[in-house]
Amino acid sequence: MPSPLVFYAHGHSGQGRAPPAHPTVTHPSESIQQDAQARERSSEAMGAVRNGLQLGGSLLVTYAIAFGIRPLLTHYLSPEDFGRFNWADSFSAIFFIATNLGLEMYIRKEVSRRPEHASDFFGTSLLLRLGLTVVLMGALSLVMEYREDAPQMRHLVYVFAVAQLLVMTNASMAALLHAKGKVAGLSISNVVTKVVWGGGLFAVGVLRLPLPWLAVPVVASEAIKLAVGWYLAKQHMGLTFRVDFPATWKVLKAGVPYFLTAAALATNGRLDIMILGMLGSHEEVGWYSAAWSISNVTFALNPVMGWVLLPLMSRAAARSEDEVSTIARRALEGTLAVTVPMMMLIVMGAPLWIGLLGKDYALAVNLLRLQSPLFVLAFVTMTCGSWLTMTNREWWVTGTSIFGSLLLNPLLNLLLVPRLHAAYGDGGGAAGTALSMLLMEVAITVIMLSRMGRAAVDRRLLVMVAKTAVVCAAVVALDQTVFAPLEAWPRLGVEAFVYVVGVLALGAVRPGEVLAVVKLARRRGAPAPEAAPVAVAPSP
Repeated sequence: MPSPLVFYAHGHSGQGRAPPAHPTVTHPSESIQQDAQARERSSEAMGAVRNGLQLGGSLLVTYAIAFGIRPLLTHYLSPEDFGRFNWADSFSAIFFIATNLGLEMYIRKEVSRRPEHASDFFGTSLLLRLGLTVVLMGALSLVMEYREDAPQMRHLVYVFAVAQLLVMTNASMAALLHAKGKVAGLSISNVVTKVVWGGGLFAVGVLRLPLPWLAVPVVASEAIKLAVGWYLAKQHMGLTFRVDFPATWKVLKAGVPYFLTAAALATNGRLDIMILGMLGSHEEVGWYSAAWSISNVTFALNPVMGWVLLPLMSRAAARSEDEVSTIARRALEGTLAVTVPMMMLIVMGAPLWIGLLGKDYALAVNLLRLQSPLFVLAFVTMTCGSWLTMTNREWWVTGTSIFGSLLLNPLLNLLLVPRLHAAYGDGGGAAGTALSMLLMEVAITVIMLSRMGRAAVDRRLLVMVAKTAVVCAAVVALDQTVFAPLEAWPRLGVEAFVYVVGVLALGAVRPGEVLAVVKLARRRGAPAPEAAPVAVAPSP
């Protein structure tokens, strides 16, 4: 008996296209399988959008809290003490990079496909991190004693060391929830713990407590986040504490390239501050860190990209490399649409933003302008790195990260910091550090894009970049000419309006696609209803 014909209502074919002029004969099982695959891809994409918006919303709140607390710190601390605070944070973080273990990237790649696998290694990894902490605290103690640091600095470093352990553990815990796609509770936890952190710093500032107390709110907030994260992972994934050394050893071996990459990337913003503090002064560290605290607001989307993009790419990689490439290109387009205007706001309004921190930080204005492009470039390299990882080219990411962060960046700092400090005095060394980071990030971006080749860009992305560049150039030109007589805050508002109008008028940003993303989020990841197939009896 002949197979029945299956038709779709107009505009709702299995691939989302209008049906051909003549009916196509399709076996029911094949049609059902194709529909299931299409719905799976649609559900994954929409779920990723929903998770991204949830996490992005929580991160905007946490960054707003952090941005509000920074002026408190800078008014409470002199540039020199603010530099000591940030130097202690960076110094301890460099040591505790060893506790990363490469687990975050491994979790996002493997646990996304096998959630039950998490219990095989997570408990043992906690024990391993505790053991490493004992060794690293001893190493920190010896180095601080050799440097003859003041007791206050030693205590600050030790408290920060405890915080670094909690931060690393929480990063792995969060990766589990991202891989599972359960981020609502995590989003709330991020906001609550940031409030704890901000409230603690406010109390320390009001009470004028000694410098080491500034690290205590970090420890408190991260401890709360760990307890909440464990509860959520247990509830959503059935995570259990299990000691399995053979299974954990296999995970650690598989995570070697991820660990090396994470170790290299973790030195960015840390190793350069450590070098600046040694070759320059703590005061210059204070100016540099003040600028960094504002410029990294543009980095707010970085966790969202890692939390959402990697699991989505991981599932796409199981189907085809072309699908991963398409996701990477659209991710590049979306992040550039967001980060470029944020960069422009920072560059054009640098004196205003630094003015919020107090008059003692005026030398940080040009440092902020030098730092602002870093994060646009970082998004490009992160997306390229995700593509390389998901297409089994992770050693390229590892090699490039090691070259940039552990070789090129320190070398540039060693060359530029003392020379610019000697040539320009106060602020010169910090400018050398900012310039070193910028040159390193440009080199890494070029290498990553070259390795991706034609998979990195398509005509649509190139046109979007060109149109955005035209709008940016126009805004800068107007700032120097037509808008120059305006007061600072009104001028910045007018320039922001001109930028938005420009990108919309040229089509660099497409309002229809923005509305589509909002609709996906409102459906909470549920696929749009599709027309049911209608079975038609065959002709006799």
